[in-house]
Amino acid sequence: MTKKEHVKPLDKTGTKTVEKPVAKPQEKPEAIDTTRQAVPFDTGNIPGPKMARAVMPAVQGKMLAKAKRPLLIVGSQIHEEDVLSRVVAMGQTGLQIAAVGNAYKSLGDKGLDVHYANMHALASYLCDPEWQGLDGKGGYDLVAFFGITYYYASQAISALKNFSKIRVISIDKYYHPNADMSFGNLKKDVFIAALDEVIKELPKR
Repeated sequence: MTKKEHVKPLDKTGTKTVEKPVAKPQEKPEAIDTTRQAVPFDTGNIPGPKMARAVMPAVQGKMLAKAKRPLLIVGSQIHEEDVLSRVVAMGQTGLQIAAVGNAYKSLGDKGLDVHYANMHALASYLCDPEWQGLDGKGGYDLVAFFGITYYYASQAISALKNFSKIRVISIDKYYHPNADMSFGNLKKDVFIAALDEVIKELPKR
């Protein structure tokens, strides 16, 4: 005796009931978290009890957007195309740029408001409340750093922390404890994505 083949019951229209596959919920892209690994990249760079607050990229972007006289300082680690294109995008929003080291080599022909500066001299000028800025139009109320050799940027940021009233943020891929706000230590892909998030917050001019 053979077993009867199992047949699904018919509905009222005389057709077989068809089971529809359950749709899987779409996975949301993982959010960029720039607050992890917020420890000095150079283990000897411990400034004391007051250390930078690790924040998300939108916070840094909003601070740059709201500042009356912001200045972006970039250095010799911005020549790679994926990083350089982000610097150019920031400059195209009207953000004034100070190019230290050999950064001007990649920025001087981009039609941006960019000025060559020596990092050591620039830090000294920024600590002078009477200094009128690279364009002679007044001092700065916020300075952002990235793409500068770590130990060099660290000393400049330390000088501003201790001898000026300028707000300092780091949007570099390394945690800078002397800044007011900083990203944690980031992998390259997260760093690039974080810069994109900062750019989204900047006003288009």
